[in-house]
Amino acid sequence: MSSIEDIRLRVIFDSRGDKTVEAEVITKSSRGVASCPAGASKSIYEVETIPKEGLNSAITDFNKKVKPKLLGIDVRNQEEIDSILIQLDGTERLEKYGAAIILSVSIAVLKAAAMYEKKAIFEYIKPFTDYSLPRPLGNIIGGGKHARGRSIDIQEILVFCENASSIEEAIEANIKMHRKLFKLLSINDPNFAGGKNDEGALVTRMPLKKVLSLVKQAKQELEKEDGKKMIIGLDVAASSLWNGSKYEYSVENKTLTESEQMEFISRIIEDFDIYYVEDPFHEDAFNSFSELQEKYKDVLVVGDDLFASNEERLRKGIINKVAKGIIIKPNQVGTITRITRTIKTALDNGIKPIVSHRSGETEDNFIAHLATAYSAPLIKTGTIGGERVVKLNELIRIAEYLGPRAKLGKL
Repeated sequence: MSSIEDIRLRVIFDSRGDKTVEAEVITKSSRGVASCPAGASKSIYEVETIPKEGLNSAITDFNKKVKPKLLGIDVRNQEEIDSILIQLDGTERLEKYGAAIILSVSIAVLKAAAMYEKKAIFEYIKPFTDYSLPRPLGNIIGGGKHARGRSIDIQEILVFCENASSIEEAIEANIKMHRKLFKLLSINDPNFAGGKNDEGALVTRMPLKKVLSLVKQAKQELEKEDGKKMIIGLDVAASSLWNGSKYEYSVENKTLTESEQMEFISRIIEDFDIYYVEDPFHEDAFNSFSELQEKYKDVLVVGDDLFASNEERLRKGIINKVAKGIIIKPNQVGTITRITRTIKTALDNGIKPIVSHRSGETEDNFIAHLATAYSAPLIKTGTIGGERVVKLNELIRIAEYLGPRAKLGKL
């Protein structure tokens, strides 16, 4: 009754209008449906999302060569199924089928297994009794590749609510910050027309420090009005700024060396009381990450492109003490087995896993369950927008399911 009877793959569209895959895994008594997002700002160390031969050709090949190998296998045998998927792709970076197919099937298998076991998805991932919900880390100002040159050079200015008492309060606090920034930009930026980036964050070409001043003003206003203590974070996405020898800031009209980038990031941390700093240096700058984390021990330095959700790169980072946090994006590695191993390695070594969406998202709410299963302290899933809010609303449902056990995680 729990063996795979059919696998159906279909091409769907993500939030950017790009094609991806939705997989449907069917057993006699359960069903799992999942889809794969795609990023615009990508690490060179993550797997391919879209196969080289294109989705339609890859789906035809998958149905002919891979699907028959999976039929009849128990959906609860996640590692076996993921191993077959990786083996039959046969490439280091999943170039044959891509994460669009492989991850979608892998997650759909897990969802079918959870349904068969009559468990919530997060409970099936990690049976536990003391879950904590992640605090939403919402992007309110967007730039970099997510804004296609229409905004600030760095990728995101982020916020989360430190003293929210429920997931609903935490979500609403980010939304209120978004609305406040909209009003402040309308007053202070004569060129602001209400534009948003791929993830629904506001876009402005004002100087970064001026924008951060407005974020700080909005934070102070919200604290005065509602008593909400908002924490400010940055996703620099420095690999997108790196030209091989220097960091190029086109909007700011400046070019920085590695040491100058260190000084620039340090000043911003100090001037604007920044707690969270993601990818402040390019994806191979292990020494610079380590130096910054050592310099600011109370700041959460986080690696995204640096680690690419890859367990091997994470272990290198642990040895070199480069960061206290790791971004977790399942499509960077391609299977449930791989991503859970990375999360477990992080937790075993005191590294905080921050589960994250991608800029090209789908309606899949899986990452809300993944974050809850491992009590991730933060989840990056935007602030507004249907494909972002679907994850946030799922966290509200999970909180309702947990009842009195529902609580927000601590940093």
